[in-house]
Amino acid sequence: MKILLTNPANTQGSLHSRKGMYVPLGILSLATSARERFGDRVIIDVVDEDVEVLEYSRLGEYDIVCFYATTFNYLQAVRYAYLAKAAGAVTMLGGPHASILPENILTNRNCFDYITRFEGEVPFLELLSHLLGDKDARSPEAIPNLAFRDSDGHIRMNEEIHVNDLTKLPIPSREFIDFERYIDNYRKVYPDKSHVRPGSIYSSKGCSWRDKSGGCIFCARLEEGVRFRDINQIWREIEMLKDQYGVNTIWDIADDNLNNKDWFIEFVESRPKSCEDVEFFIYSRVNPIKPWVMEYFHRLNVREVFLGVESGDNRLLRGAFKGQTREIAMRAIKLLNASSIKFYPSFVLGLPGENEESLNNTLTMCREIADLGGLDRMAATILKPTPGSPAFMRLVNETPAGPDLARMDDIDLAFLERYWAHHFVETSFETVLEYKSRIDELMKDYQVFGGNVGDVS
Repeated sequence: MKILLTNPANTQGSLHSRKGMYVPLGILSLATSARERFGDRVIIDVVDEDVEVLEYSRLGEYDIVCFYATTFNYLQAVRYAYLAKAAGAVTMLGGPHASILPENILTNRNCFDYITRFEGEVPFLELLSHLLGDKDARSPEAIPNLAFRDSDGHIRMNEEIHVNDLTKLPIPSREFIDFERYIDNYRKVYPDKSHVRPGSIYSSKGCSWRDKSGGCIFCARLEEGVRFRDINQIWREIEMLKDQYGVNTIWDIADDNLNNKDWFIEFVESRPKSCEDVEFFIYSRVNPIKPWVMEYFHRLNVREVFLGVESGDNRLLRGAFKGQTREIAMRAIKLLNASSIKFYPSFVLGLPGENEESLNNTLTMCREIADLGGLDRMAATILKPTPGSPAFMRLVNETPAGPDLARMDDIDLAFLERYWAHHFVETSFETVLEYKSRIDELMKDYQVFGGNVGDVS
C-alpha cells in the first residue's frame, strides 16, 4: 500500500519566522510509527510544501493521501484532497484545524474520508490496519480520535480521545525528507550564520499555564497536561542528528520545560559528552527565567531564548490572561542579557482593549529592550483568532458573525484579524498596523518576522 503524508503550503497569513527551516516532526512521527508497525507492507512518502512543491500528478500514485492542516494551509489541503479523491485515493486529514472543526469539515466537504483528531499516531495506525484488512483490526467506529461519515452519510465521531505516552513513541526518522533543504532555507534567511546546522526536537508537550488558567487569549495549542519524553531518548535523538546530519544547534519546540525544575536539571545533567558542543535555542514564558536557570543554560549551551513578552502594557496582559507583567518580562530579559544569552522577544498587537496608549507602552518597551544590546531578533505580530483559541471563541460567542463562524470550516484569517480588532480593540486596525511598522522599523538592524500568532506548523 502506497501512502503519501503531506504538509500543504500556507495559503493565508503572514510568513512564520522559521517556516521551511525545520522538519515536520508530527508527520515524521506518523511515518516512523507506521513503518515500524507494518514494515514493507506500506510504502510511505512525505512531501513538505514548506520546502518543495507537491505536483498534482503525484496524487494519483497513492492508495492513501494524508494531509496535515492548520487554519493557514487548510484550503490547500482541500484542493489536494478533491484531486486525490478523484484519482481514487482514500483521504485523511489531521492537525490542529481538523482537531477543532471535524464536524464542520465533514458537513461542508466530501473530499475527506477520515479525520484524525489531536494526536494522530494511534488512530492513523489503527485505520491503516483496518484498510490493510488485518484480522484483528478495529472497525473505524471503535478507533479513538477518529471522525468520518458512515455509508448512510451520517457523521460518526468516537468521543474517546487517546493521549500518547511520549516515552513509548519512536524517535521520528528524518529519512523520509531531504534534510539539506531545511539547512539551505535557514542559511538563506540567516546568511550571517552559515556555520549553523539546525535541527529540531520536542522534549515535552503541553502548557501548565494553559491547564491552570485556560491559556492566553490567542493560544491555539491543543494539548492538555504537560508530558515529557524520556530524557535518554531525547539525547539519543540529538546524537543521531549530530552524527547523521551534522546538526550543531537544536531548536526545542517545547515551551514549558522550565516550569519543571527537577526535569530540566536532570536533562542538563544527563547530557552525554558526545553532545557537549551542541547549542540550543529554546522557548520560555518569562516567569520561569530566574537566576538559578542561568547556570543550567550555560551548561546546556543555550545561545538564545524565545520569550513570549506579548505587550508592554500590564492592563492588556491581564486581559489576555498572560499571567505575567511588563516588570517580570524586563527582569527576565535583563537577567539573560547579564548572562550573555541572546533573547528573542515576541509581541502580540491587538490584544483585547488595545488602544494607542497601550501600543505606545509596547513601543517604548521595545526601545528599552533594543537599548540593552543583547537582542538578537524581535517579532511584532497582530493577533489572529485561530480556531482553538479563546479569542476565536469570543468571536463565536460575542459577535454577530458568531453563528456563521460556528458552522464554517474555511476560516478567512485576514477577515477575522480585522473583525476581531473592530469588536475588541479600542483603536483602529490601521493604527495597530502603524505600530507594527514602527516596531519593525525600530528593529531594521535585526532579523524581524511577522509570524502567525497561534500557528503551530
